[in-house]
Amino acid sequence: MSYLVVLVRTHNPGNLGSAARAAKAFGAGLTLVDPRADRAHADALAFASGAEDVLAAAPIVRTLDDVEADLLVALTSLRGRRTRGLPPATTWAALRRSGRAALVIGPERSGLTADELRRCHARTSLPTRPEFPTLNLAQAATAALALLSVSRERPARVSGAKGPALDRLLTSFRDTLKEAGYPGSGHSPEVLHELTSLLLRARPTEREATLFLGALAALRRALKLRGESL
Repeated sequence: MSYLVVLVRTHNPGNLGSAARAAKAFGAGLTLVDPRADRAHADALAFASGAEDVLAAAPIVRTLDDVEADLLVALTSLRGRRTRGLPPATTWAALRRSGRAALVIGPERSGLTADELRRCHARTSLPTRPEFPTLNLAQAATAALALLSVSRERPARVSGAKGPALDRLLTSFRDTLKEAGYPGSGHSPEVLHELTSLLLRARPTEREATLFLGALAALRRALKLRGESL
């Protein structure tokens, strides 16, 4: 099992410590993205209680792009947000079968921004009551790791393209569409995010991603030649 808890802009030092303790209890890793609290704070160390080593060793990075993980999964209740343009939803069962996931959890005050959600490959939520869907940050991390640990069966082999290859495909796809003038002025920029979500749901294999990249490269060359001939 190779799960990772990714805390984004955490403000409460106690949450840093509690999340570190949960990570150690379930054998997960911990990464801090632009933390606003000091992990050396007395509250962080007190709440870590036995997991000070995990807290101290957690990498601190600037943005989600710097997180070393193949599969970024946003843990979000959405809080009434529209799902249009967001990454596809996934299930806890699917994540358990994959045996890998970086659970991305936003700050206490606001949750993940729309841009941060779009930087993830998928999203999921805890099975809370609709009328009260949110938990304390560290509680959410603990509940998520518990759900991932329900089954100790051997993980199924993941055949889809991994993070770097998939990211290259998505970047090339968006860039090629923009070069072609799509979606064009007057159209919602969320259209590109919707198409990106479609590719994420398709989960192309490494070979399919390579073939797609080759096709996009050919399209860009054709667009360039067309532009030079005008």
